[in-house]
Amino acid sequence: MMPRVSLFEYRAWPTGGMPHIAAVHHMFGQGVAEIRTDTYIVLPKHPECLMIVRGGTLFEIKVKTGVQAPVSAWATQMRSAFPLRRSVVRMLQEAFPASELPNCIAAPVDLISWLGHDASVFTVGKRLVTFQGDGCTAQLTQVDTHGHRADTFCLTGKRYDTVVETLGSIPAPRLPNLDYGAWLQRRILGILPAPVAQIAPFTLLPSKVEKPEPVSTWRAALLTLRSA
Repeated sequence: MMPRVSLFEYRAWPTGGMPHIAAVHHMFGQGVAEIRTDTYIVLPKHPECLMIVRGGTLFEIKVKTGVQAPVSAWATQMRSAFPLRRSVVRMLQEAFPASELPNCIAAPVDLISWLGHDASVFTVGKRLVTFQGDGCTAQLTQVDTHGHRADTFCLTGKRYDTVVETLGSIPAPRLPNLDYGAWLQRRILGILPAPVAQIAPFTLLPSKVEKPEPVSTWRAALLTLRSA
């Protein structure tokens, strides 16, 4: 039985263009376009843990709690805007004592400069379009990181059966499920991710995130993705 989780995810990395554009547009309708830069901190001792700075304003820790083909299960263990709350800093200090984190973390650079000593840090530029469906979210993203460009297609939802049912309606090809952390290690570092190990859970700290403005047409969203 799968552990209790907050999100199920299927993520693929197609080559030679995005094969699911027409199907996603037909199933979900209008999308929301966004351009941003995220920073991923991958900890070798905790390969199931993704530490993400989203757009330079929001810090999040996601933990992979299990895999049930064709999707993986994730729990958001911590989320806070910058400057990080004192309670968040305290939890990080307890979880990563060797990093000797300061008592105040006001900006992403403060966090990365301390944790980056024992971690792999990736700056990822994204041009993405997000679609909201009934119990499921689809996302098409063009990724630029460390001289590499790739496309990624993602389905997420709170219910396993909803994500799998939606995925079943997407035409072939059915590509392997590979999360951001695993893809970054494989593509950029040229190494296979270490086996997943358990990690003590953090306390979830909710934070409000401003939503980007919707685009009027799918064509506009697609042009945003393809623009250099």
